[in-house]
Amino acid sequence: MSKLILQAKQFAERAHAGQVRKLNDEPFMNHPINVASTLQSAGFDETVVAAGYLHDVVEDSAVTIAEVSERFGEQVKALVEANTENGKLPWRERKAQTIVNAEHGSLQVKALIAADKLDNLSNILKYEKDMGEEVWSAFTKGKQDQYWYYSNICEALFRNVMKEKLPEFFVDYKKLVEELQELIMK
Repeated sequence: MSKLILQAKQFAERAHAGQVRKLNDEPFMNHPINVASTLQSAGFDETVVAAGYLHDVVEDSAVTIAEVSERFGEQVKALVEANTENGKLPWRERKAQTIVNAEHGSLQVKALIAADKLDNLSNILKYEKDMGEEVWSAFTKGKQDQYWYYSNICEALFRNVMKEKLPEFFVDYKKLVEELQELIMK
């Protein structure tokens, strides 16, 4: 593990200390670990993997984007910023901005967003099998809105990029979106 990646992981662990996931009491840090692992397994460089660990620190802790820039550099900051929602905006506007970032971002931005959404949707679908409709009550918006978001992100990820350059986990994410669509159709 490079020094940059190790520092990013440790920084994220401190920022997310005591936080838990929405659907269970699992430490929140498991999510950034999964995202970073997906990116590293796909062969992305240390800046992208570091951003995988840090992608939620601005949104879900007291860390600022300026701190990310100061500690980890402009490249990591730009990746984290592209995956950070403006919490002051209404839900749909926040999500629409992420969709725009997914469509027009670099391959690295797309990969970070895809790895994040892959882990989130995988978690949702896993708990949906156990909890049924109750799983959706953990979120600001319900199943239909979540489908709108995840499906539009998926479409955006596959635009403006050569498909053969996309890592396999993009296809894994697309399959999860199709699984979510089947749930909607029930």
